[in-house]
Amino acid sequence: MANTPDAACTVAVVIPCYNAAPYLARALDSVFAQTYLDFHIYLIDDGSTDDIEAALLPYIGRITWSRHPHAGQAAARNRGILVSNSRYIAFLDADDEWLPDKLKRQIEVLQNLPQTAMAYSDCLTSGSGPSDGSYFARTGIPAGGNIFDRLARTCDIHTPTVMVRRECLNDVGLFNESLPVGEDYNLWLRIASRWDVAVVPEALAIRHVTIGSLSLTTARDRALTAVIAAFEDVARTCPGLSRHQRDALRKGLAKRCYAYGSHLLLIGSREPARAQFLRAIHDGGRDWRTFAKLGLTFVPSPMFNLLDKVRKRLVHVA
Repeated sequence: MANTPDAACTVAVVIPCYNAAPYLARALDSVFAQTYLDFHIYLIDDGSTDDIEAALLPYIGRITWSRHPHAGQAAARNRGILVSNSRYIAFLDADDEWLPDKLKRQIEVLQNLPQTAMAYSDCLTSGSGPSDGSYFARTGIPAGGNIFDRLARTCDIHTPTVMVRRECLNDVGLFNESLPVGEDYNLWLRIASRWDVAVVPEALAIRHVTIGSLSLTTARDRALTAVIAAFEDVARTCPGLSRHQRDALRKGLAKRCYAYGSHLLLIGSREPARAQFLRAIHDGGRDWRTFAKLGLTFVPSPMFNLLDKVRKRLVHVA
């Protein structure tokens, strides 16, 4: 293990790494190419089994890094936050990269808006799939400020675009290490429940969907249940939510229960699906599709199987 003393700097760059040695140089070089230079990198090896030491050899003496037993990216990020002492913290995943003005633009924003907890930006996704290119180009540029309601509906924050004040994390806490995925969404919700959030309209990071990345290897069932748990955690740990915020959170939870119920119905788990649709209705998910799918959970098995065969045939034809 190589290590370097903590540096008195304005920004701590926290990079969790798990079996991402082939991509590390791209990520680290993108940080060292920043036009804003008052930063220090904290790379946390989350129990990698690849040759991370060889990948880090060119960067010895320029970064702080440590190795720990595999505990997940939330734990790795938390270790990076706790070992650093900078006023601002920026996150980068080991297989992603930043564009050169990333730190400069966000430092400008946060220094001009002292009541704002964090700043995030547009993100480019590499590749040739439906999600490639600029995220904001597909969804529109969101407004900043009090974003809790919008965030409860949909998460438009990509973690490699985030910079946050340390005092904000001291206020709301760190990443929830019990969540296998969705721990970043959970933290953004907790932050937005108490603080304003700024949006930088231009793309400042590039997200690479690589083989072995968490987004590709996490089973849909696990991802859906983790997001529900993330919402439940916000409701449990944020007692100061206003009535309006609790209503927004409840509707957001209903949306996720509907998604999970739809998944369960698709794989034939009708009784568990029924429970999710009932929960969605209870929490305000009163869309006709929720009632229609709830009705399908009561259809006798022979009829349900016949309907499912028809659905699959129509999907195949389309």
